[in-house]
Amino acid sequence: MKNKEATSYEKLINDAIKKLVIIITVSISFLILVAVGIQRYSQTVHDAQGQMISLNRADINDLRSFIHWSSQNNRHSKQNTIIRVKTDQTSITTSSSREGSIIMTTAASQKFINQHKFNIIKGHPIVYVQGYGLFLYYSVKNDQTTYQLWASLNSLISSMVLLLIVISIITFITLGFGAWWAQRLAAKLSLPTIDLVTQTRNTIKDSDVGQPTLKVPGSPSEIHELGNAFNDLLKTQNKRLQRERDFVSNASHELKTPIAAIRGNINLINRHADKHPEIVPESLGYIDEESLRMQNLITNLLSLSRADRAKLILEPLDLSKLTTSIGQQYQKAIAHTLKISVEPDLKISDNEDTLKQIIVALLDNADKYSPDNKPFTLRLKANDQNVQLEVADQGIGIPDDQKPLVFQRFYRVDTSHSTEIKGSGLGLSIVSQLVKLNNGQITVFDNQPQGSIFRVTFEKS
Repeated sequence: MKNKEATSYEKLINDAIKKLVIIITVSISFLILVAVGIQRYSQTVHDAQGQMISLNRADINDLRSFIHWSSQNNRHSKQNTIIRVKTDQTSITTSSSREGSIIMTTAASQKFINQHKFNIIKGHPIVYVQGYGLFLYYSVKNDQTTYQLWASLNSLISSMVLLLIVISIITFITLGFGAWWAQRLAAKLSLPTIDLVTQTRNTIKDSDVGQPTLKVPGSPSEIHELGNAFNDLLKTQNKRLQRERDFVSNASHELKTPIAAIRGNINLINRHADKHPEIVPESLGYIDEESLRMQNLITNLLSLSRADRAKLILEPLDLSKLTTSIGQQYQKAIAHTLKISVEPDLKISDNEDTLKQIIVALLDNADKYSPDNKPFTLRLKANDQNVQLEVADQGIGIPDDQKPLVFQRFYRVDTSHSTEIKGSGLGLSIVSQLVKLNNGQITVFDNQPQGSIFRVTFEKS
């Protein structure tokens, strides 16, 4: 099955405007035609009924009185009419028009009277006279006199046909102009979209380079908003691309160091182990240490990758008990003093396993950067809406301009001592991602008089 070809924005606008012009033009034309037709028809009916009333009142019984009546009444008639007055002694027929009225001869009147006639609509005075056209027919009998009147509708029909022709010509002219105008308007309206699409396509030709921002048109407002949204997307993409480059560079650097150390010690053993066997245990110790460092780095990279794609099941839990338990167990494994301050019965809805990982990682970070004689604190407290988990140390601190960067991958504040502090530089990145998965927020600010405080905020359950 072939995919249906997409319709362009310009064609949609063009077709919509053409349809609108057609509907409006045809509707107005139809309304004009109906209104004029009804008005003309009503006028014809009114004139014909007026003549019948006048005939009935005139009490016509001979040719002289009929001629007198005809000259007085038909001179102002706007319709072509045929009137027949029939008595026991005579039958007179007259034909009147805008040019005047004439007495029809016996042969002419007889020919009209004898023509086949039939009603167009049952119960309605409209009749068709063969060879003469459509008429309004009225008949009234007064004593011994019968009055018959046929008011022609041919002039009405001719006028309507002429009006229809004029309206058709105007309609075609309007449609032609409307199609031209619709095409120009559609092209004008779609031009900002086309320009934006062209710019967007140019930006994706090389996905490995930073993408420039698009030139956003000022109007229409929808395209302006769309262009701004594209630019926001491009900025996000550029940041993500830069982070990926930095990640690859940093990961390569971090992996290169232990690999170089391992290979160097292996070469040292190969060259000098026979003459200097005492170097073997020392070199094996370096190899074991560096391989463990590389293993931890790979483990952290895998943890970060899983955290980027993970979907957690959040369940109600007692964060006070969990924090207290982790703090007490952690204190037993470190040389530093850990102060624990936990408010009781603080409950949230989160994932217990990842919360343990978050707390331990923050404690590890504080343990690494705290001086030997300085304690650090694990604190849990609450306000009206939130629960706050804090780990405060008295280490080297973090400059204000570097606080937003500490959660980036491989970032370390004190780069000059990065080799002296154990770790891969991924711990806080993993913590930041896990906090987001638990619908929390993590921030860092200064501890007084020295050090840093990492605060994780959760919503109360």
